[in-house]
Amino acid sequence: MTTIGNIKAAVVQRVGNKSNDDGVAFSDSLCQMEGVEEHLLSLINASFKFDDWKQFYYIDGLEMNPAYRFVTKIFDDENCLVKQSNNLARHLYEQSIHPNIKIGEFYVVLLDGCVIDGVETNAVGLFKSEVMETVLTVKMEHNHLVLSPQMGMSLKKLEKGCIIFNVEKEQGYKLAVVDNTNPKSDAHYWADNFLHVKDCNDDYHQTVKLMDMCTGFVQQLKEQSEVGSVIAAKKTAELLKTSETVQVDDLADLLCQNAEQKQAFDTYRQSFEEEYGSFSGEISVVSKAASRKPVSRMNVLKLGNEFEVKVLNPDADIESGVDELSGKRFYTLYY
Repeated sequence: MTTIGNIKAAVVQRVGNKSNDDGVAFSDSLCQMEGVEEHLLSLINASFKFDDWKQFYYIDGLEMNPAYRFVTKIFDDENCLVKQSNNLARHLYEQSIHPNIKIGEFYVVLLDGCVIDGVETNAVGLFKSEVMETVLTVKMEHNHLVLSPQMGMSLKKLEKGCIIFNVEKEQGYKLAVVDNTNPKSDAHYWADNFLHVKDCNDDYHQTVKLMDMCTGFVQQLKEQSEVGSVIAAKKTAELLKTSETVQVDDLADLLCQNAEQKQAFDTYRQSFEEEYGSFSGEISVVSKAASRKPVSRMNVLKLGNEFEVKVLNPDADIESGVDELSGKRFYTLYY
């Protein structure tokens, strides 16, 4: 269970697009939060789901990651919040070179009283608002109510955000990241170039990786055996739905119908692990991660353009063949 505490301090700057020479409007003082703290906290809580955890990294070592370095200095000395916020804004500006990146307000927020994994700690929030909304304000002028439009930050959801919790510093902290803009519009500059983060090697991402491997194998198996791929997809979905843990070494026996398919799975797994890293022997299944993957929707046996058979039982007895007279394929379903 992860909860956000209170806003202790905040700094707001405006960061533009470097390719347009928009520049940065730095701040020299803390932002006054009176009257807006409740709204900002509500926006933060509505924008983040604390399950898909990330961590800072850098190919040459964590200390070479600018965002990690500046945030660490804030954790070490909260009095340098303004200075390090300006450093973060400058770093963000240097990464804002894609032509579709919009000018917007950049918030650096110090949070205290947060709880993560049962431990109370502080955190730093980094938020960028790029989409402005028009609101109507009402005020009294000369004994008449007057409506006037004003532009402001949307309180529905954040376009880009990150919360860095002050835990697991040596591993790159634990981060929750959101990016709700079109991923094709700005080339992932927020997570990849500015923050430079990667997935944590936890149960959630082990489950995601397992589902990715199984999905890829099912798609490959479909080229050799339509029935085999459907049965493997259904067995994968059932396994992840009903099991708390999965022994990766047992997957070939659980998902495959014969020795040829098992050999194909072992070969596919070896290739997958060479590219994406090895699995631990046992994976604790995270249901939220498993339900996000498409393998559970691959249990349909498509018979040309005329029929579809949805396989509900992973142990269904199905045979396929080719009619000698017509040359057409057929399936026999035993029930």
